[in-house]
Parts: sequence; C-alpha cells; structure tokens
Amino acid sequence: MPIVEWNISFLLGIHEIDQHHRQLVQLLNKTYDEFREGINIKPSVVEELVDFATDHFACEESLMTETSYPKLAEHKEEHELFACRVLEFQKNHQQNSNNSVDLLWFLCNWVTHHIRETDAEFGRFVDVENIRKRTAQRK
Repeated sequence: MPIVEWNISFLLGIHEIDQHHRQLVQLLNKTYDEFREGINIKPSVVEELVDFATDHFACEESLMTETSYPKLAEHKEEHELFACRVLEFQKNHQQNSNNSVDLLWFLCNWVTHHIRETDAEFGRFVDVENIRKRTAQRK
C-alpha cells in the first residue's frame, strides 16, 4: 500500500511539473515499500531525493520566472526550507538510521501539502494567465 496515493488532486495542468510530481510520489512510495519490508532508508535514496528535488525546484522556479509569478520569492523559500530539512535528515541519518520514520512522514506531509496547496496555486495562476492571453488574442 502506498504512503501517497497518486490521484487527480496532484495535477496542476503543467505537463512537465505533473510528470516530476508523479516521479516524486513514485520515489516516495518505493522508499516506503522498502521501509515496510524492513529495509532502512539508504543514504543513496536520500541523495537521489535531494538531486531530484534540486532539479525539479529549478524547473518550477524557471517556469515561475517566465510567467512572472508574483509569489516566486515565497515559493523559492519553501523549496529552500525543504532542502535544508532534507539535508538535516541526511546528516542525522548517517549517525542514526532509525530516523527513517520521521523522514518518511516529513516527506509525505511536505510533498502532499506543497503540491496540493502551494504548487496548485501556481497552476491556477498559469491557467488564468493562459485565459488572459487567449482572450487578448481574440480582440
């Protein structure tokens, strides 16, 4: 059973970002499945998550810059806080591999909230901007 069930509520309508989010949820679910089988989270999995998040955040922030998203600074701050928190888990994990539960719950809560709330707000902004552009082209 997945820790996060992928469904339509995760879709922003921005294909590239939706693909990234789906991959992120799959990575989280794979990690959770391994944990349930008694396998502690490996440092390489945390590194993969950090690398993936770094690339994904850069992509999101680039799109936000292109669209002049007014909440870019706040969004970047959320990304930075996430990265700091994951790096903290990574550091602590090297000393104590028993923090896997804490890491999984943090990831689950952050990912679901961030996608469904913060990223969804950006998706709505893009929708409105696209409608404005189409309307302006018709005039």
